[in-house]
Amino acid sequence: MDIMVACGFSGVGTIDSKELLAQFKAHLLELGLSQATVVNYLADLRAFLRWSEISKGAEVTVFRLGASDIRAYCVFLQDERDHAPATINRRIQALRKFYTCAVAQGWTITNPADEVSLLNETVSQRSRFLTHEDVSHFLAAVRQGRRRWADRDWAIIQAFLGAGLKLSELTQLLLVDVHLDADEPDLVVRGLPYPRGGQAQGAAGEPARVVPLDAEVCRALLDYLPTRRAAEGVEHFFINRDGNPLSTRSVQRLLRHYARTADLDELTTQALRYVYARKAYEGSRDAEAVARLLGHRHLATTVRYLRPGAPQPSAERPAMAPGQRDIHSESSLDES
Repeated sequence: MDIMVACGFSGVGTIDSKELLAQFKAHLLELGLSQATVVNYLADLRAFLRWSEISKGAEVTVFRLGASDIRAYCVFLQDERDHAPATINRRIQALRKFYTCAVAQGWTITNPADEVSLLNETVSQRSRFLTHEDVSHFLAAVRQGRRRWADRDWAIIQAFLGAGLKLSELTQLLLVDVHLDADEPDLVVRGLPYPRGGQAQGAAGEPARVVPLDAEVCRALLDYLPTRRAAEGVEHFFINRDGNPLSTRSVQRLLRHYARTADLDELTTQALRYVYARKAYEGSRDAEAVARLLGHRHLATTVRYLRPGAPQPSAERPAMAPGQRDIHSESSLDES
């Protein structure tokens, strides 16, 4: 089979992933890499192809992607898949090898992965475990933010810290998902629309999870709602200045803005999720309950969040047991 056709250059069909993987495997073997490395790099490419098809559409081949797309993939791995920096760096290295092969074969003319820097594993690991002082400084920076977005940005940060949301979960949150008037306020985390007459579904077709909200989170969300000016038909909870759904990139920008103010370089939304996880565990001492709140399929993932030896989460937010409600209650960027 002509690899140019197999890889979608003819414009008639999607990538033949088997042919592509076979060509890449041959390239890796020619480089003299170990069998274990070849197996890992092939698995990394398969994962990247799946992400590309889901996020970009089957009609967009990997040879149309640029460095910004690969960076977005790295963010996905870190914030949505909870991968360690070392694992993400291996994925980047695999993509560098793949695009080097693609250039050599004439399938593309540039290697976008070469423009993507490896993660600083030491700094990135530290950013996962915020201290009491870190969180205090960060919250102070948000409180002192631009007045125009003060209520919205405060609500966003409280949703991360007080509900343990992933980045995509926050941007996909709808008004109907947030139940602030209930006797026991909560929000529903889901990735797909409610099926008619059926149960809410998560991002991978799993049952949606329900996260209880404490008084501080409720207050932040309620204070934001009067300032929410949505465009017609927009049902997303968090919106931008045009009234449209807030994008993940905009949330990342506002997080970087406040993180720089608080001298917390490379802060990620995942670090805020870690704070939530450890506070939830402090209140319950039940790792399985915390795993359910976070939507983890595997308990081992939750244990990594809670592993001993990491700095303890901030006492800025009181201990939060799963199901506990009323606990110690108490702008960003223009294009956001």
